[in-house]
Amino acid sequence: MATKCTIPIIDFLDLPNQMSNLIAASEEWGCFRLINCHNILPVTLMSDMKVVVRSLLDLPVEIKHRNLGVIVDGGYMAPSPKNPLYESLGLFNTLCCADVDKFCSQLDASPHQRHVCFTGFS
Repeated sequence: MATKCTIPIIDFLDLPNQMSNLIAASEEWGCFRLINCHNILPVTLMSDMKVVVRSLLDLPVEIKHRNLGVIVDGGYMAPSPKNPLYESLGLFNTLCCADVDKFCSQLDASPHQRHVCFTGFS
C-alpha cells in the first residue's frame, strides 16, 4: 500500500510562528500550500500568472533547455523516469533586473509574459 503524502500547509496569518515549518517545507518538499492569504495579489493577477507559467512550461524542450542556471541544477529540470511529474525552470534572483532579463531572453518570453510573471518584482 502506498503512503499518502500531503503538501505542507503554511498559515499566512500565523507566519511569524510558521517560519520553521516554512523553511522545512521549502527544503524538504520544494513547495507548500499557503492559506489565509486573501487580498495579497489580485485574483486576476494570480490567474494570469498560472496561464503564463503554463505557457512557459509548454514551450518546446529545445527552448526550455536554454534556461541555464548559475548554480547546479538551477536551470531547466526536465521530467525524469524517477520523477515524471516534476518540471521546473530556474531563475536565480527575481529582484535582479539582469537575471530576469536573462531568464526571459533564454525562453524568448513575450512582453506580456515578462509583465505578468514579474509585475510584483519590478
